[in-house]
Amino acid sequence: MPNFVFSNQLFLLIFFVLFMTINGNAQSISSAAVNSTGNTFNQNDIVFDWSVGELALVETQFSATAIITNGMLQPLVPAHYTADVMVVYPNNILSSNGDGKNDVWVIKEIERYPDNELTVFDRAGRVVYKAKNYQNNWSGDISGLPLSQDTYYYILRLTKDGKSTIKKGFITILN
Repeated sequence: MPNFVFSNQLFLLIFFVLFMTINGNAQSISSAAVNSTGNTFNQNDIVFDWSVGELALVETQFSATAIITNGMLQPLVPAHYTADVMVVYPNNILSSNGDGKNDVWVIKEIERYPDNELTVFDRAGRVVYKAKNYQNNWSGDISGLPLSQDTYYYILRLTKDGKSTIKKGFITILN
């Protein structure tokens, strides 16, 4: 007898699941264009620069047998590898007043290029500082005397693996 009761309950459960009605609501999404941005990332002499650009929004479509969810489409753009570019990030402010901020001129990533030459000029074109293998240690002086508050210009030659590049820019000294 217990088997018979169990079988009836199982039969009723299967009958209920097979013949029950399922109702639901669907949401429609219209086609649209989405604009997005990218970013740049630098690590170990490799620069990653990407942009997502304009995307086409795909509608959700469904039928009795398949559901296609929404997503984004974008044309495939070939990747560009630019590991040969030598990149440094010089700070353009120097204020050697002893407060611990900008007391020496820091060029971020300069340690990647130990074979470097730095020359700093005043506005008249006179050399006020020159160094080979710059170590982020210049405090804005000439022979131990502080330079006047002004804008100075630099030429930085970076060499690595037999290849050279020149970076030019300015630095402002504040007193």
